[in-house]
Amino acid sequence: MTDHKHYYQAMFLLDNQEVRQKGFNEVRDWVRRTLEKHAISVPVLRLWGEREMTYRVGTRGRATYLLGWLEAAGNSINEAKRELYLVGPVFRCLFLEEAAIPEDELALGIPAIADHELVIPEEGAETDDESDDFSAREEEKVAVGSEEENDG
Repeated sequence: MTDHKHYYQAMFLLDNQEVRQKGFNEVRDWVRRTLEKHAISVPVLRLWGEREMTYRVGTRGRATYLLGWLEAAGNSINEAKRELYLVGPVFRCLFLEEAAIPEDELALGIPAIADHELVIPEEGAETDDESDDFSAREEEKVAVGSEEENDG
């Protein structure tokens, strides 16, 4: 195993239900502790936002996004990734190797957020409406396709 340190930008998708139940700071601190347990230095770990995802992952249509800048050596990222996926609120994560951690990100550090500042909407009607729209578009495509086949 090498001692050479690498810098990473990381994005973690957090389960909104867990963030609602435990609070953002507790969930963020769990991610930080898990990374540090695998000898990963975590100088930056901050809320990037809560938003709808491009596509559903299981039953999830929305997620809380956590952005981090990390310093790690050896196989520690892979070991941490395994644990993040096995237990806890992280259901997707991405690590990108970078040349360095930007100074403006280092200045942000690991800020605490008051629980009332982060509003997490319930999974609801807007996602169902979108899937209904998708179904209607698919039915329309099938109908148009069958007309074209009949003409030919």
